[in-house]
Amino acid sequence: WAEQDLAAARRAMEKLAPAAAGRSAKAPAGEERMLVEALETLYGAGDKLTRDIAYAEAMKRIHEKYADDDEIATFYALALLGTARPGEKSTRTAMQAAAIAEGVFQRNPKHPGAAHFIIHSFDDPDHAILALPAARAYSKIAPSAAHALHMPSHIFVQLGMWDDVIASNIVAYKAAVDLADRKNLPRGREDFHTLSWLQYAYLQEGKLADAAKALDTAKAVADKDTNPRVRDGYASMKARQVIESQQWEKLALPGGTVRDGGAPGYDGSAAYVLAAGLSAAHLGDEATVRLALDRLKAMRTQAEAGSNAYRAKPFAIMEKDVAAALAIVQKNAAEADKMLKDATAIEATLDAPSGPTEPIKPSFELYGEFLLDQGRTKEAAAQFEQSLARTPNRRLSVQGLQRATPKTSTNAGQ
Repeated sequence: WAEQDLAAARRAMEKLAPAAAGRSAKAPAGEERMLVEALETLYGAGDKLTRDIAYAEAMKRIHEKYADDDEIATFYALALLGTARPGEKSTRTAMQAAAIAEGVFQRNPKHPGAAHFIIHSFDDPDHAILALPAARAYSKIAPSAAHALHMPSHIFVQLGMWDDVIASNIVAYKAAVDLADRKNLPRGREDFHTLSWLQYAYLQEGKLADAAKALDTAKAVADKDTNPRVRDGYASMKARQVIESQQWEKLALPGGTVRDGGAPGYDGSAAYVLAAGLSAAHLGDEATVRLALDRLKAMRTQAEAGSNAYRAKPFAIMEKDVAAALAIVQKNAAEADKMLKDATAIEATLDAPSGPTEPIKPSFELYGEFLLDQGRTKEAAAQFEQSLARTPNRRLSVQGLQRATPKTSTNAGQ
């Protein structure tokens, strides 16, 4: 619901009739006419948020009039979710959507829309446990649909249930590839998404070889596909493999675009640049750390020039992370501490990630690792606890907390 092809939607509606009055007149009176008129608000005048809110209000009226119609209820739940915006306090809206979808799910446990929107409504670490029944059911509702097989892993990630994330995305990836083969579709769309989640779960279980196999599969696709989203997806997976395995290597940062995604050598990906900077710091390569810092600063500046300030925050976090890495290389612990503290302050204003970590290295975890190296174990433990509150059972944060509190952290991350 975050993306919308407004022009295409309006063209489709004009095929019914050129004007709103004509479209309404062609629809049978009652439920169907109200739905057509609701679409006029979704694809009518105003910015997207204005239209999303108006559409949700229209769907509310239809739902109130046709309370027993599960399809109307499900579309109303979706409409409510569509009014939420990243960074805004939208828990109340999500809970409203969940309550409506739950009602449908209780009446019809095989309703795919109900299960789907319950998962989206509870897709955060505090509420995910409430969606576990829907997550368990969804894969059985549509066992051949890749997205339905993948969606339960949203809840499993939030609960740190890595075995379940792996199982979900293995079958989802196979379903996506099977569909692509049957329909002769290009690779690197749905299957690439599930592959990245599969890699992340393998990394959380310390199964580095399995994660590397997923990465190799992604590279084989990306090397043949010029689609920026595919290439950026591979670059992010490469970055994640390096950061999660802590097997530091030199990641080339040749000259090129600073646009996030689409650089010929993958170095236009912010995640890749972050990994290059952190790797270089561990290898003592100050020049590459500086280059990564300059690249992230340019990305952050470009993002801030856009219309969505919230989306610029991850770039600011990564920039400060690499600035801290540079300070560490320069043996300036005070500056590194300041940069990491600033990074965590920004990350605290972000929603918990919906899936693998974003940014790919949580700043709380990075700060905790720095504090451990400084011998500040109590402060380090607090940072790892913050990281685990946002990303339960995350391997490096669990290990960090165990190092910081060796006598008290036997159940860390649970």
